[in-house]
Amino acid sequence: MDGIKHRKVAVNGINMHIAEKGEGPVVLFLHGFPELWYSWRHQILALSDRGYHCVAPDLRGYGQTDAPASIESYTSFHIVDDLVALIHSLQVEKVFLVGHDWGAIIAWYLCMLHPEMVKAYVCLSVPFLRRNPTVPTVDAMRALYGDNYYICRFQKPGEMEAEMAAAGTKYVLQNILTTRKPGPPILPPGEFVFNPDMKDTLPSWLTDEDLDYFVSNFERTGFTGSLNYYRNFNRNWELEAPYSGVKIKVPVRFITGELDMVYTSLGLKEYIHDGRFKEDVPNLEHIIIQTGVAHFNTMETPEDRVGKRRGKSPAEKLLSKQFLLSSREMEGIEHRSVEVNGINMHVAEKGQGPVVLFLHGFPELCILALSDRGYRCVAPDLRGFGDTDAPASVDSYNGFHVVGDLVALIQALQVEQVFLVGHDWGALIGWYLCMFRPELIKAYVCLSVPFLRRNPIVPTVDSMRALYGDDYYICRFQASSEAGKAEAEMAQVGAEYVVKNMITTRKTGPPIFPKGEYGTAFNPHMKQDLPSWLTQQDLAYFVSKFKKTGFTGGLNYYRNLNKNWELMAPWSGAKIKVPVKFITGELDMVYTSLGMKDYIESGGFKEDVPGLEEVITQPGVAHFNNQETPHDITNHIYNFITKF
Repeated sequence: MDGIKHRKVAVNGINMHIAEKGEGPVVLFLHGFPELWYSWRHQILALSDRGYHCVAPDLRGYGQTDAPASIESYTSFHIVDDLVALIHSLQVEKVFLVGHDWGAIIAWYLCMLHPEMVKAYVCLSVPFLRRNPTVPTVDAMRALYGDNYYICRFQKPGEMEAEMAAAGTKYVLQNILTTRKPGPPILPPGEFVFNPDMKDTLPSWLTDEDLDYFVSNFERTGFTGSLNYYRNFNRNWELEAPYSGVKIKVPVRFITGELDMVYTSLGLKEYIHDGRFKEDVPNLEHIIIQTGVAHFNTMETPEDRVGKRRGKSPAEKLLSKQFLLSSREMEGIEHRSVEVNGINMHVAEKGQGPVVLFLHGFPELCILALSDRGYRCVAPDLRGFGDTDAPASVDSYNGFHVVGDLVALIQALQVEQVFLVGHDWGALIGWYLCMFRPELIKAYVCLSVPFLRRNPIVPTVDSMRALYGDDYYICRFQASSEAGKAEAEMAQVGAEYVVKNMITTRKTGPPIFPKGEYGTAFNPHMKQDLPSWLTQQDLAYFVSKFKKTGFTGGLNYYRNLNKNWELMAPWSGAKIKVPVKFITGELDMVYTSLGMKDYIESGGFKEDVPGLEEVITQPGVAHFNNQETPHDITNHIYNFITKF
């Protein structure tokens, strides 16, 4: 189904089937009864396209996951242990959690027992169930609704299985999944009826193909594994005693339908709205009641109407709000889209005070720092990158287009001047901005790429080709006869390899790309393990974005180097007058190529940039110094811009 991958993972003594798609922060989806991973198909597809690694297991006893024979093997503690092992197997420290029905209950246990593993939790249908300190769970339900309450009827092994078999698997599943009857389900013996008004035709949100998928799986496995969850309610009550009164501390959003059988039973509607739910879950941030929606809201409203109007599902809003990346530095960053120069530009920003505008390079996205030191940090994805629009025409990526975007962005920020920080291609664009609109720039901190003096006779790419040959990476990135070649080679090795190979390179000198050997020139000694300054989640974030957009937008900057040379003719010999600080690593591929080291140190750089105040060369540091030495770079920026 649309790229969803399936595999088995050994967890806690069983083999667990998982469905997964996407790259980025992990979202772990937990299904309910009588369901499978398949209940999350809509959310998996939607969120994986938005930069998340979506993982949906069949819980133990369901679908293609093992089903232990012993009833006692289905306590919530067993299931939580399965999930802890699964999270470890994903090689992440934390996950976003989404649970429905029994999956919601299990998720509450995971939040209670291992809060350090959960970034945020989106709970559907079943709120936190406060433990009664004196009465076991099933006993309390029996006292409230009698022996025919469905959970009480599920207790005796074999009895409900026989009634389900008599009714038929398809009838059972259709009857439960399509029910819109609020209130407690009562099942007199011999009358398996969750939905007394069941119609022959399926609702629009459940196709025959969907129902057949559930039916084929439950016909193979039966219902015993799933019923055993209910048969452990009282055992869970016993095992949970040490946690009686414990609060759930993770951030939570709760979503339920107004017709949900759980919401309209057991006094839960009152519990949710009278403050007790918030008392037990102090970080409960939102409660959403979906009008006219019943219990299986994961399938009935896969794109919630409120979320759809605003462009994001309720689940994604909480995920995006809590963590776009895992690091603490990302907390509080606001994201928005700004209309600039005929495109929509994605901007990340944080802080108050003078504006610091960060311009990223290739293959990167936005970077932020300094917001805690009294500055308003603004970092766009440049055109063609990340969540900013990517015009189709190669001609739409010359330096004038990109500077035009930034001028419009500065105007949108309603400030007269900004501090400017640029790296790699962002540094090049930064020089153009300083040249064209110096009145907009208070000071410029440039990383890696110094000002490039225009050759009055030879176009930029032509001079590079003469110096290093056709296999020099910039020549290999060009259009004309090479159009699409770089993209094809990148696709062949994969986005993760490309990004990892570039960002982790420590090879000095000009990158040379023999045809068919993509990547060896950037980092011929690439290791499997990441360096300490680049986490797996950081890499996954970059990879998820480039998997979505491809590399064409970024490559089109290189394909305009000669066009920029033509357009820059009127500025030939122009000086950069704004105050500048330049920082590079001594292993930087730019610093060690094209005669740049001599140009920087012999006075040529200072001649072209009279406002150059400092040149910093970082020992042992390579090209991506903004990521390799983030604190050092932040301090250098801060110490410079505080002078103005």
